[in-house]
Amino acid sequence: MNGLPVRVALLFALFAVTPVALGALVWVGLAQSGDVDVAGIELAKRYLQALDAQRASAVERLCFDDLAIDALLESQRTNTEPRLDFRRLFGAAMRGSGLQVLWILDTTTGRILARGHRRNVFGGEGAALLNQTGQAVIRPVLLNLGNERALVRACTIERAGASVTVVGGHYLSKARELAPEQIVFSEEPTAQRLLLDELVDAEGNRAGVLFWRSRIDPRPPPLALWLGVITVLAIGLGLALGGYLRRGLLDSLNELTQAANRVGAGDLETTVDDRGNRAFRATTTAFNQMTHELRVARRELRQTERVAAWQDIAKRLAHELKNPLSPIRLSIETLRKARARSAADFDDLFEESTATVLQEVDRLREIVDQFARFARLPDPKLRRCDLVDVVSQAMSLYAESEVLTTLDLPENPVEARVDPEQITQVLHNLVQNAVCAAQEAHPSGGAKVAIEIRVREDRAVLSVDDNGKGIPREQMSQIFEPYFTTKDTGTGLGLAISQRIVREHGGHIEVESTSGRTRFSVVLPRLA
Repeated sequence: MNGLPVRVALLFALFAVTPVALGALVWVGLAQSGDVDVAGIELAKRYLQALDAQRASAVERLCFDDLAIDALLESQRTNTEPRLDFRRLFGAAMRGSGLQVLWILDTTTGRILARGHRRNVFGGEGAALLNQTGQAVIRPVLLNLGNERALVRACTIERAGASVTVVGGHYLSKARELAPEQIVFSEEPTAQRLLLDELVDAEGNRAGVLFWRSRIDPRPPPLALWLGVITVLAIGLGLALGGYLRRGLLDSLNELTQAANRVGAGDLETTVDDRGNRAFRATTTAFNQMTHELRVARRELRQTERVAAWQDIAKRLAHELKNPLSPIRLSIETLRKARARSAADFDDLFEESTATVLQEVDRLREIVDQFARFARLPDPKLRRCDLVDVVSQAMSLYAESEVLTTLDLPENPVEARVDPEQITQVLHNLVQNAVCAAQEAHPSGGAKVAIEIRVREDRAVLSVDDNGKGIPREQMSQIFEPYFTTKDTGTGLGLAISQRIVREHGGHIEVESTSGRTRFSVVLPRLA
């Protein structure tokens, strides 16, 4: 009995008893409110019977004694276009018969030949209407007209190979016209003593009922007093239960929420204390197990990614190293041949070849240095930082740049858990690429680079735009691969390093490029 679930269940059970008791008292009060209005029920039944008799008589009279029906049958039989205005004729006949809706249908095709009411409450689907009037010949049928319902009767007349079906009736509101507050339609069954009429659909299945709802007389003061006491008791129990739940559950929920937010921001070292009599001990234990498994999975994933990445990098590095080795070998072979034949221009060849060797050695050193920086990239040291400050400090280095550089930063802080040094490195890589691209496209001036920060729900978006030529579509899938570059002096590791840093911060880089514009957007989790 010490567990929180048991105590909460008992409190909910106690709280649930109150509405039951209140409902029982109301039921007892209603049961004692007086006798059923027998006279009103009998009057309503007679009214409904009379209305149906009028409906059946009107439809039968239209079917067999109306000249407009005869003219319509003759038109059907001779397959000629009728000359009479059937809308006006049947409209007058419908009103004269006391009906509210009237259709004349071709019994064979189901096509609506005419109607008496102005508004087309059933659309043009005469076949569907004909199917819904199967039982209307012998008893009233409840017809669903979309937003309204109607009680209809039907009859069919055949003459010389032509056949029409007359469907007429009243809206359901007409059946309730005698006492709208007491005559009520329901699709559910009700007490037999209150039942006025059972309504069926075209197949004879029950589609609803009309029943009598008695007026409730005011109760004496004692019942009102008891209802008031029970209401106050229910409110008191609700407040007590709410206070207990707030004290016992809200703190634990807040702690779990904050821990989940930290995990969502990339801090997988987060744990929740599950010792003591906590409200969600099993949940906190499962949460800690989840973060442990996530840490293990991240280490395994990183190991797998490292192996795959190093395999790819080894291939690319070998390719990059071969390029400068070929000129070095060729220069040395040239010197050896010139020395062997004691060439007169040996000194000139020596100067040219050694210059080539030194140039290619410097290129090898740059490749190795870039590779070493890529290989030694440390894990990010995450801490709470304002990205606006990080960007402002980083971009101060470009204040005197030949390229027009603009900043669009929000006035309020945009905080995230990041390593500011690594984010600064990413920003430098992107801005340097943007500057080179803009200068290459506008050598005579007009190069522009724009940096902005935007907030997108729970994410911070750091964007770098340039007005360069843009990235060709066929190269978009390769720009983040190590050693891929389109510049003569580039090593192809800048974007690869930037992507790796951003991923380890729990974010990603988006690229949009068209002719004359390229945008790199760094999307990072934002702290609330």
